[in-house]
Amino acid sequence: MSTEDQLNELENSNYLVFIFFYADWCPHYEWLEEAINEYEKRTVKYIKVNIETDKLLADSYNVESVPTFVLMHHKHELWRKISDITVDELRLVLSEF
Repeated sequence: MSTEDQLNELENSNYLVFIFFYADWCPHYEWLEEAINEYEKRTVKYIKVNIETDKLLADSYNVESVPTFVLMHHKHELWRKISDITVDELRLVLSEF
């Protein structure tokens, strides 16, 4: 299943969708998936989008720089950050929603 198909499927679910837009040359934040799954495994889904290989998808979210982090629910953007994120900041954002 493509990344775009995964996102389309999750748009109609009750999950919060945390999307990480990256490029091969930027930090990959290997800890993100583990932190998200540890925090609220049943309600938050994690999707990684490489802006170089999924350019149309990145463009559809108006992503122009990396890293970009977006939290979505039912096609609505709840939060966005363009730059680094820490574990504490991630937990704070997820606890707000």
